[in-house]
Amino acid sequence: MTEQATERTVGTREAILDSAEKLFAERGFAGTSVRDIVRDSNSSPPSLYHFFGSKENLLVALVTDRYDRYCATLEDTLARAATPFEVFKHVIDLALENMKLEPNTAKFLFSIVFGPQQDLPREPLRDLLVRWELIVHERLKDVAPDVTEERIVFARTMLNGLVTPPVLLFLTTGITTFPRELSTCLAVRVADVLTDDHPVCAWPNFAVDEVKS
Repeated sequence: MTEQATERTVGTREAILDSAEKLFAERGFAGTSVRDIVRDSNSSPPSLYHFFGSKENLLVALVTDRYDRYCATLEDTLARAATPFEVFKHVIDLALENMKLEPNTAKFLFSIVFGPQQDLPREPLRDLLVRWELIVHERLKDVAPDVTEERIVFARTMLNGLVTPPVLLFLTTGITTFPRELSTCLAVRVADVLTDDHPVCAWPNFAVDEVKS
């Protein structure tokens, strides 16, 4: 294959991924057809099936591509965190920043996590989407080695709950601007869970169990 043909092939694949991301973000996975994607990307059904095999495989490839970038950025960012507060604040800052800088990608990924789950290839997506939790979990163990695993899991779960309201506002209204002190306020609350005297309850720890197995 010539260099020009290779570039054309890569360009077609990327165009399909970009169109799928935009349409999945706008209409959801079930509401987007192969015909919609190839029309938007100026490609063809044979091209889509050549690269991905099916709409379901395309979704998994798209999550993998976008999430690889997100997780790489998260790891680099958390490497600079020296305390649990800094870990949580970096996580929240990154989520809020992505809403503003990459709204299509953020809306697509958040819609996969928070949207209707019917028709989604659940197993491969679950395995992909727990990666950020593993990254956060391992960094927390590094910066807070004396904290029990149970408290780390509980704090991580609280983090999910506290980030959910701005995410849902973004998904339902398109809001991307939040109070400047929001990430600090939320990070303080979550970090307190690791050191306060309040009880924590057991919580399913699927992400860490995946690694241990």
